[in-house]
Order: sequence, then C-alpha cells, then structure tokens
Amino acid sequence: MHSLFNTKQSLEELEKKIDNCIPENQQLGAIFINFQLQKQLIKEQNEYNRKQLFWSRLLTIATVGLVIATLLLIKFG
Repeated sequence: MHSLFNTKQSLEELEKKIDNCIPENQQLGAIFINFQLQKQLIKEQNEYNRKQLFWSRLLTIATVGLVIATLLLIKFG
C-alpha cells in the first residue's frame, strides 16, 4: 500500500496532494507540512550553528594567541 504523504516529498508536492485530498485527510496533510517546515528550519539552524561554532573557535584561538603574546611582551619587555 502506498501512503498519500511521506517525509521525502517537497512542500509543493504535499500542498498539491492536500488540495486534491478528501476533507478528513487535510488535517493529516497539515501535520506533514508542519513536519517538513520544522525539518527545513532545523537544517538551516544547524548550518547557522556550524558557522557560529567556527567563528567562536577562531576567536578563542586568537584570544589565546594575544594572551601569550602579551605575557611574552611583559616578561621580555
């Protein structure tokens, strides 16, 4: 048996199926659209978090480098 909705469908495919479905399936279709939107939001949030993590690590390394340079200047300056 082939299901009407699945999580691999695009948002446009889901909307088209919802437009053509019987009324009792409309609520189920809305749940799948919500799932697809949440999945997309999580993906975008993960990409943003990865970028933020990269810059945070870079800033931490730069700060450690400046602390070491400052300590060396104080000791030998």
